[in-house]
Amino acid sequence: MLREIWLRLRGSRTARWLAGAVVLLLIVEYVVLPQLVGSDNVFRALTGLSPVLLGAAAGLEILSLCAYSALTRVVLPGSRRPRYFTLLRIDLSDLAVNHVVPGGGTTSAAVRYSLLTRAGVRPQDALSAAMVQVVGANLVLGALFAVGMLSALGEVRVNRYFVTAGVVVLLLLAVSGLVLSVLDRRLTGAVRAARRVAGWVKVVKPDSAENFVRTMAAETAMFRQDPGRLARALVLAVSYWGFDAACLWTFVAAFGHVLAPGELLIAYALGNLVALAPLTPGGLGLVEGVLVPVLVGFGAPNSAAVLGVLSWRIFNFWLPIPAGGLAWLWLRMGPLRRTSPQGRRAAGAPRAAGTPNGADPSGDAGTASAAGSSS
Repeated sequence: MLREIWLRLRGSRTARWLAGAVVLLLIVEYVVLPQLVGSDNVFRALTGLSPVLLGAAAGLEILSLCAYSALTRVVLPGSRRPRYFTLLRIDLSDLAVNHVVPGGGTTSAAVRYSLLTRAGVRPQDALSAAMVQVVGANLVLGALFAVGMLSALGEVRVNRYFVTAGVVVLLLLAVSGLVLSVLDRRLTGAVRAARRVAGWVKVVKPDSAENFVRTMAAETAMFRQDPGRLARALVLAVSYWGFDAACLWTFVAAFGHVLAPGELLIAYALGNLVALAPLTPGGLGLVEGVLVPVLVGFGAPNSAAVLGVLSWRIFNFWLPIPAGGLAWLWLRMGPLRRTSPQGRRAAGAPRAAGTPNGADPSGDAGTASAAGSSS
C-alpha cells in the first residue's frame, strides 16, 4: 500500500512541484535569510557603487553569456547552424526557464530543443550539442576548481573539506578522461556496458543509454578530427566561467575585499558545482549558502561576502530572467514565427531526420530532457 502511494507521488508533477517549493522555502529560511541579518539592504548598497563599476559588472555578465552562445555555435554539428544572435536569444530563453522552475534543467532543455529545431537545427544535432556542451562546460568548471586548489596551496588554509572536494573533482576529471578514451577506442564494449547498467538501475531505458553513448562518441571523434574546433570550444568554455567569476570578484572587491585568483576559483567553482544539484531553480540559495561561508573562511569580512555575493547574483541570476523572457517573445514573434515545423513541411522542406511519421520535433520534450541544462 505504501509502495503504491509512493509510486503515485513520485510520478505526480504536482508532488514534484510541491517538494521543490518546500526545499526552496527551507533553503531561503535557514540558509539565505540568516546571511542577511545585520547587513545593509543590497539594493541600497548597489546604489552607492560607481556607475562605471556597475557597467563593468554588467559587461562581464554579457560577455559570459555571449561566450556561451559562441560555444553553442562551435559544438553544433553539421552545417545547418542558426545565426549567432538567434542562438544568443535561444540560450537566454533556456537560462530564464532554468532560473524559474525548481530543478528546471529538464524543462529548459525541452524549451531549448524546441527553439533550436524551429531554427532549422536537426533534432539529433540539437541533442548532441546540448549533451556535449553541458558535460564539457561542467568538466571545465571542475578543472578550474582543481587549478584554484593547486594555485592556493600555501597561500590559504585549506581544511579537510576543501581537500575532500578537490580529491572528488580530480577523480571525476580522471574518470571522465578514461570514459572519453574508452568511447574513442572501445565503442562497442561501452555500448554494451551502458545498456547493461541501464537495465540494472531501471532509471534510463537501455536504448536511451546507447544513444547517449553513441552521441558522445561521435562528438568526441568530431573534435579529435578538428583540433582547432576543440581549442575554440575550450577557450569559450573557460571564457564563459571566467567572465562570470570576474563579475563576482568585482563586487566583492567593491565592498572591501580583494580575492586572490586561487581563492576566487575555489569559491566560484565550488558554488557552481553545488548548484548542479537539481533542488532549486538555478541553485538559488545553494550557491549563496556555499559562497558566503567560503569567502568568509578566506578572510573576507562578512558584510563584503554577503553584499558581494548577493549583488553578483542579481546580475548572474535575476536579471537574465526578464531578459530571457523578452528573448523568447522576440524569437516567437519574429524569426521563429514563420519557421514552425508545419510551415517548413508546407514549403516542401525535408522532414528532420530521426522524426518518425512526421512527428513534431519541437514537441519531443521527453527526448530533449536527456540533454540536461546549460547553467
